[in-house]
Amino acid sequence: MITQEHKGNYLDYITSVPDDYSSDKKYGIIILMHGFGANMYDLLNLAPMINQRDFIYVFPNAPLKINMGFTQNGYAWFPIESKNYHDSSKLLNKTIDEALSKYNSNDVYIGGFSQGGMMAVHSGLFSERAYTGVIALSSKIINVDELIIKQNKPENTAIFISHGKFDTVIDIKEGIFMKDKLEDLGFKISFKEYEIGHEINSNVLEELSRWLSKK
Repeated sequence: MITQEHKGNYLDYITSVPDDYSSDKKYGIIILMHGFGANMYDLLNLAPMINQRDFIYVFPNAPLKINMGFTQNGYAWFPIESKNYHDSSKLLNKTIDEALSKYNSNDVYIGGFSQGGMMAVHSGLFSERAYTGVIALSSKIINVDELIIKQNKPENTAIFISHGKFDTVIDIKEGIFMKDKLEDLGFKISFKEYEIGHEINSNVLEELSRWLSKK
């Protein structure tokens, strides 16, 4: 796939398009957000493993720079002890507007891993922007009181949730809780458990690829 870094007006981001990309062809778009302490490169290599022919990928970089120790810096969508994702949500949505303006597509998915998955749910699923689907990998709900249906209705928004049974960072109970709460709101959930920890393995990607192919 062909990747390009962008110095966005709000957040930096990377785009990845198929090797034979043509502006005349319609593609789906998948926005994927990294977790706490990582950056926009973290999930980049997943794109060809998910689907390298039919989708354009956008990888935004979280706005908060944090010191991870040993002179290593990472980025976060919000402080780990905080539930205040709203400022980052505004920057994210402006960045999504900026990125999507380059392409012609009405078939847009938003997803992420860990803290990125939290943003996908709260800043994506429950936002004023229409999404075809939402992907939450090893994630959780930040605030139940803010699960207010707006643009994305249960009848037209698909949801994929995966979680590792041995996740010691975000317990699988959190993933199950997310599934249950979204089902209570009427959403149909594809929920998968894996014999893994806080990670994304080939089984997750294969299942996600199959899920996308059925949309």
